Amino acid sequence: MIFLNRTLLSSGLIALAFIPIIPRVLAQSSSFGDLQGYWGGQYVTTLAERGIIGGFPDGSFQPNAQITRAQFAAIAVKAFNLSPGNSTRNFRDVPSNYWAAPAILAVSSSGLVTGFPDGSFRPEERITRAQALVILAKALGNNTNANPDGLNVYGDRQAVPEWALDSVARAANAGIIVNFPDSRQIEPNSLATRGEVAGLVYQTLVKLGDGNFAPINIGLNNPSAPTPSPTPTPLSSLVIERIETNSNPRQPLREGDDLLIRVYGSPGANASFELEGLNQNRSVTMNEVQSGIYETSYRIGRNDRQINARPLVFLSRSGQNSVSRQFNQAIAINIDNPSYPYDPGNVGYVLRPEITNFNDNDVIRLPDNLMGQTLPDANVEVNLETFRNVIGVLNFSQTIFQSTVRADQTGRFIVYLPQFNRDSGTVYRVRMTATQGNQSQSSELLLRQE
Repeated sequence: MIFLNRTLLSSGLIALAFIPIIPRVLAQSSSFGDLQGYWGGQYVTTLAERGIIGGFPDGSFQPNAQITRAQFAAIAVKAFNLSPGNSTRNFRDVPSNYWAAPAILAVSSSGLVTGFPDGSFRPEERITRAQALVILAKALGNNTNANPDGLNVYGDRQAVPEWALDSVARAANAGIIVNFPDSRQIEPNSLATRGEVAGLVYQTLVKLGDGNFAPINIGLNNPSAPTPSPTPTPLSSLVIERIETNSNPRQPLREGDDLLIRVYGSPGANASFELEGLNQNRSVTMNEVQSGIYETSYRIGRNDRQINARPLVFLSRSGQNSVSRQFNQAIAINIDNPSYPYDPGNVGYVLRPEITNFNDNDVIRLPDNLMGQTLPDANVEVNLETFRNVIGVLNFSQTIFQSTVRADQTGRFIVYLPQFNRDSGTVYRVRMTATQGNQSQSSELLLRQE
């Protein structure tokens, strides 16, 4: 169960699959090196033995990594024996040589997972648990019902989005909802992890009766079958497996915000953390809320200013050497008036503007809108340039459009590109600079005239 860095996706993303974050080619194995002590190891190894899921070339499975629409499509094809189908639809953001293109075509043809109104599939987007349950409820077909009373056994049923209510109720009535360590929570708006997906898919296959899968009760909300505890990390060693925070690189923390810290590691230890540049040399004690899971929070003060704060966590136990680990992502705090020099390569926020409805080298038909993301209330200057092809080489031609827009309170912005009298195949370079206070970051991408 991951409660940090959660992103609530809109109802338009119901049409989804799963999301790859790591290497494209997955190694098949049933003995992954990073499953020792993982609560869902039995789900993962069983599906791996059946060839439904795989790991990575380094022998790991990375069960706590978030999953993408493309990854989920690949899993669904194998789990539910989907045929390629005869659909001729092409998603504009899924090239024919994309690693998951066949799987995306199969789930689209089956109706299990569809694309978006703008013609995209968004294969690299991560999905929430609610979105995963919507897809799996479709796979269940008539094997369950949508009686909402089935959600009454969950403490967070009110958190289920309205658009997903029917499907999540079907999943609950079918008994496929897996969550650990608190099986009484659905956590519908949390981003799904690879290990959680293994559990959800496994329970779906059990319900469908496919492949003679033996019942497993881990993570199920079933009082008559208590959830077994995962194998603890041996007391002979202290390990910090990972650190999670609620920080968002698109939304810097400000005075009064709480920075939440969660650490996964060896159980029964003393845990604390320091925040570089803020509470350094004043460690904050962390509480062990579950075996091997430590939590605490730090309230951002008026004088706390840092653009690359990195929490440093310590675990100690009597008679053993302590261990420490630093969070791998910088965190921005009170950046309106930072006290530290600006370093564009090492800051805890992403001011750099990013276009979300087109990828580099995509084809565009003008007029059209560019939709983007940056920090809230940032100003974004946009310049559109054309290129010309001379003896096979692209040469800069001229700037044909300039505009400055302001991002809204969520950091989203829209730039309208008018129609230009340009030949088909004309290459445009979009150059953008986002500015907030005395900080700025830039980006660019190429688009081609249809």
